[in-house]
Amino acid sequence: MSDDKDSFRQEASEVAAGESELIRDLGKGAIAGLVATIPVAVIAFVKQSMGLIPGLDVVGILGNLVGLTFPYAGWVVLFVGGTLLGIVFASLDAHVENVTEAGEMVRGAILGFLLWILLMLLCIPLYGNEGFGVLFAGLMLVSILIYGVVMGMVYERMKPEHLSES
Repeated sequence: MSDDKDSFRQEASEVAAGESELIRDLGKGAIAGLVATIPVAVIAFVKQSMGLIPGLDVVGILGNLVGLTFPYAGWVVLFVGGTLLGIVFASLDAHVENVTEAGEMVRGAILGFLLWILLMLLCIPLYGNEGFGVLFAGLMLVSILIYGVVMGMVYERMKPEHLSES
């Protein structure tokens, strides 16, 4: 019980000094989300360059979804969205006790899976059968799970106890 009081006092003194742990965590989440978007972007780029599932252009769909017409709009939306999801992950993780790196990876995968369900509920009715099917769902699931695991791993590695080791 005294640990909780000490932690609260330390947080109160940090806030009084103008330093907020939540703000630092949100910054770490943004970086983790941005880094985790890189493997997803590689998957999207390889899919596009190899001509896999030509009727499905995820990056184009992202650009059209927000109404932007310049050629790289989908890529911008992908990276900004990945960064924002990292911030969401950090804000949710701030309310949970410390866990191991494997625990953060599992949390990231769970967030990714929930995001995948949301995307399936939104995208399939919007686009019907225009290239969306088992292959699309599988590709999206793999990409989003990779995103979640990498984000959890990067976020965990940026915790102060790991940074002081290096």
